[in-house]
Amino acid sequence: MRLRRSLTGAAACAAVAVGIAACGQGNQASTTTPDSTTSVLGSPNAATGSPIVFGAINLETQQSANFPEVRQAANAMVSYLNAYRGGLDGHPIKIDWCITDGTPSVSSSCATKLIADHPVAILGASDLAGAAPLTLFANAQLDVIGGTNFTPPQSTAANSLIFTDVASFSNIENALWAASVAGGKNKKVAVIAEGDTQGEFQANATWTPAIKSAGDQVKVFPAPPTQADLTSVVESAISWGADSIGLESPGQCVALLTGLKGAGWTGPVTSIDPCSAPPVIKASAGAAEGMYFMGSLQLLNSGTADANLAAAILKKYAPANIPVDSPAEEELSTLMNIWTTFHTTPVNKLTSSYMLQTLKSGSNHANFLSQPYTCDGTAIPAYPDVCNAKYYLYQIKNGTPVRVGTKVYDEGTDLIKSP
Repeated sequence: MRLRRSLTGAAACAAVAVGIAACGQGNQASTTTPDSTTSVLGSPNAATGSPIVFGAINLETQQSANFPEVRQAANAMVSYLNAYRGGLDGHPIKIDWCITDGTPSVSSSCATKLIADHPVAILGASDLAGAAPLTLFANAQLDVIGGTNFTPPQSTAANSLIFTDVASFSNIENALWAASVAGGKNKKVAVIAEGDTQGEFQANATWTPAIKSAGDQVKVFPAPPTQADLTSVVESAISWGADSIGLESPGQCVALLTGLKGAGWTGPVTSIDPCSAPPVIKASAGAAEGMYFMGSLQLLNSGTADANLAAAILKKYAPANIPVDSPAEEELSTLMNIWTTFHTTPVNKLTSSYMLQTLKSGSNHANFLSQPYTCDGTAIPAYPDVCNAKYYLYQIKNGTPVRVGTKVYDEGTDLIKSP
């Protein structure tokens, strides 16, 4: 629902993965040296034989929102799993991609194409029209596993499973934090949202009610998506008397951050995490300093075993300087979670329904780059397909995203308190 990003204007966020809510994560592709990369990857164990094919639809040809880094990250993980982890039951994994422009008609056409190719299951990727193909896949007895849940149907359909929420409730966490740092009840929180249907819907459906629930006032200020200079929008938000500002416009991060700095804004800023990506921070020339954002996935510079492995995989197999946003990380997580569960499963058992049922069974499963997942419908009761809805609080300090405190925030059910 939130992950959108623009590849136009202001250096196109330097091709940064500018997605909604949990998109930026401020990640570098890798912080490892060549020698450490080799040791982190482990010993080669190549898959052989006929491939196990998954289908996937990814948004890459829309004018204002594209996620090629999702496909690139997925292909990098597949290359690693096939070369070092023996694929699935010794067979290489293959992804049959169909590229969409994010319209229901094109995404549905992609679904028809993929169904004709007879994949074992559909790998969720990043598609703003991801709801459209769900019925077609269901009629073909194909389930959609993982990926980014942009729309409610992707989180509620019987044939869908989302390992970690990166595009729904973290907006609520962002909104609650924006209210918290405003400094008390009955404060004013201005939300600057991308001025299109999705951006304004997201702001009004998640930020607005969450901020009101905290006892604060809120007003949404639309930022025209084709307008490069957003000074007037920023000044309107400040003139309203805002005590805190929330940013819900991933494609306009640089323009908004520099606009706020130019207008002399020194109050708290909370943003969806695309604005934390390294190219954005660099292009903002210090304007992102102090900004808060919520993310459900680990930073690749966090030093965890998962983060180190992900960084090494991207360093070896992904394009140089790939923008590592939440959708890209979620794709890494999705593939690793599938491998973890099914790498010893005989090929003849790997049907779509078997995979979905198996993933939904049990509890507290290892969830690559995130908190453990349990697919029993309780993580977000309104979105029963979501298996993990826990988030970390990050802040830009000295030009780098760092985690604030040790608290793990859970699906917006508690009002966030200062760390």
